[in-house]
Amino acid sequence: MKKLLLIILIPLLTGCDIQYDGNTKLVIKGSVVDRNNNPIINKAVNLYVSRNGGSIPFILYIPSETNYIGKATTDSNGDYVMVIPQPTNFSEIIVETNDESNQLNGKQFRNINLSNFTNFQFTAPTSKLYLKSNLASLTVNLNNINSTTELLKLEYIGNIPNEIELINPLVEDYPNFIQNINVAKNQTVILQYKTINHLTNVTTTNQVNITIDNSNSVNYTLNY
Repeated sequence: MKKLLLIILIPLLTGCDIQYDGNTKLVIKGSVVDRNNNPIINKAVNLYVSRNGGSIPFILYIPSETNYIGKATTDSNGDYVMVIPQPTNFSEIIVETNDESNQLNGKQFRNINLSNFTNFQFTAPTSKLYLKSNLASLTVNLNNINSTTELLKLEYIGNIPNEIELINPLVEDYPNFIQNINVAKNQTVILQYKTINHLTNVTTTNQVNITIDNSNSVNYTLNY
């Protein structure tokens, strides 16, 4: 029994670290701009490969791991390119643009996997960074005024930092409505929401405009 247990544990122990295929290279491209879509030059972009932990109860615990394996600096057009060895046992690739001066918001593209690469290349969405001093906190209060109506989806459209963006959205059993987000000041944010009336079984998509002025915080009540 002990010998069998050892045979089972050996591949698990040897596979704890993130592994890489030294013969296969992945290319990650992207660009970084400001609120007005002007390129941000000399901005550092970092790349991480992460693996979730796991365990066999009372026998083995494998901690999570994150490898910092890539770095690039944007050129005069705000573009960057990184080349990394292909990871073989991992959970996600993370592309991060951060600001050491702490004047701009950070940006992460998470949950990138090999299916997002075409011919070993992946072009990340544009990272739009905002001055923190030009951001306001928007809070949306949800007010259900009709007992037969259920809120299904809540989406914000406008100049919104979205500091963490999932390339492959997570599958959730229940809707998770974000009610507090940072938005750029001096704009109109479109709040798009979807509801279903369980009495008529009719699904409706609606939009409302929320005016964001120069205040540091804005509150809005959505009646549905």
